[in-house]
Amino acid sequence: MLHQKMIRLAVLLAGVVSFAFAQGKPISQLVKNGDKYTFLVDGKPFLILGSQVGNFSAFPDRMERAWPKFKAMNANTVEYPVYWNVIEAEEGRFDFTAFDQILRSTRAQGLRAVLLWFGTWKNGAMDWTPNWVKSNPARFPRVIDSGGHPIRVLSPNAPANLEADRKAYIAMMKHLREIDEADRTVIMMQVENEPGLLGSARDFSPAANGQFNGPVPATLVSALNKKPGNWKEVFGNRLADEAFAAYSVASYINEVARAGKQIYPLPTYVNVWQGGDGTHDQPDRFDRPGDTWPSGGAVTHMLDLWKAVAREIDILSPDTYHQSPIIHRQIFSAYRRPDNPLFVPETGGRIAARTLFYALGDYSAIGFAPFGIDGGAPGSELNTEFAAVGAGFRLIGSALPVIAELQGSEKLKAVVEEEAIPSRLMYFDRYDLLIRFHPTGRDSEPAQTGPTQPGRALVCELGPDDFLVMGFDAAVEFKPAMGSGYTAAQFLQVEYGAYQNGVWKPAESGNTAQGDYAPPAVRLPSQGALIRVKLMRY
Repeated sequence: MLHQKMIRLAVLLAGVVSFAFAQGKPISQLVKNGDKYTFLVDGKPFLILGSQVGNFSAFPDRMERAWPKFKAMNANTVEYPVYWNVIEAEEGRFDFTAFDQILRSTRAQGLRAVLLWFGTWKNGAMDWTPNWVKSNPARFPRVIDSGGHPIRVLSPNAPANLEADRKAYIAMMKHLREIDEADRTVIMMQVENEPGLLGSARDFSPAANGQFNGPVPATLVSALNKKPGNWKEVFGNRLADEAFAAYSVASYINEVARAGKQIYPLPTYVNVWQGGDGTHDQPDRFDRPGDTWPSGGAVTHMLDLWKAVAREIDILSPDTYHQSPIIHRQIFSAYRRPDNPLFVPETGGRIAARTLFYALGDYSAIGFAPFGIDGGAPGSELNTEFAAVGAGFRLIGSALPVIAELQGSEKLKAVVEEEAIPSRLMYFDRYDLLIRFHPTGRDSEPAQTGPTQPGRALVCELGPDDFLVMGFDAAVEFKPAMGSGYTAAQFLQVEYGAYQNGVWKPAESGNTAQGDYAPPAVRLPSQGALIRVKLMRY
């Protein structure tokens, strides 16, 4: 009898151990300390060095061809769509065959995943909804424009549309939990894609008009500190239609996200097609909601409204394709708020290599991902713009724990070359730094072949006289801080190297960086380098 009890106890303990092992990896989460957000994966700080595939690439055969490019990008995370019309081609019948195959391949590649739900909205339209939704506008109403015509967008004011999307999203999240809870390959969910109404400022259907002409919900009026009234009275003629659309879209998406989190509480975000407040990149057109961006999206001037309504969405994230660093930094500044961390899930163009440094160093971004990296020729060769970002990922990849720890403090700073700005200054507690881009003279190196990328660097103050410098095409000079009472600095040690499992491992050491010159300087070559320097002042 005792023997049988021991067997039963052993079986029970084995089950408990097995369950505990399956639950051993904690679910990813955002943690806020003061105004700083940290994204935890497996319980540790994690910065997303991501890459997103093209809109039509999330099929097993196409993803298999894309893996070499992800490796060439030095990415740690892949972003790819899940298509509503693929997983539920027939109403109520779900097929996750392709879904499972892509997820298993992602896991086998050693990558994390961010899933992009292409449901009711993809780029402000309904193109990825199933045919049984598209072909039945009586059951699934579309937005009616101001001229009384239906457009290519499902109405966010129709309960049937919400219910159908929510059911599909719930089914996906249930399946995801079943096949990935133990591995935690998927670390975040994008709920819809660049949502909003492209083609109309709002829904002008009779039902929507009734809501628009009625009072603005009291909770929203209170949250925005406004006076009660209808939508025009509260928001004025210019913003009333867009604010109504934003409330409708945000409420809709909030309910979808809420239902998914009740099943599997992964962090969520909504990506945002930019427009308004000088952020548009179509200077030859009037910049208006519904015309140059999807009306109702979480653009900069609608952030307060979205934050008040879509509380189940953890991050509102800008998609940034502007080629102006001024506009990029304006957008980053708007989305990095005490109630919203910065995450850049889509970006592109020649400027992406430099905005990576701005995002991580100056705006405490939890992640950064170019879009469409699987384009171009087959194999691992990357387009020029992606290769430059991939070089940045390679360089900073080993130092991500250091960067994550110092984000939000004055001990981490970015510096980037811009037109007609050949150098920049940085100020730390004990030292002032001069960063010169594409240096000449004693700091020069042989001329590069191929396109020249901008000089860029991240500087981490590890201790009072201890710095980590990483970047490309720059010389970094050190002087004692003005007013410190010291007049000169000297290197005690200079090490080129990288981090391995969180521990600094030098590749070269010694006083190797122009020690015969004053002020002392280190050179970041065109191929990039991580350099740790220890100094003294005298």
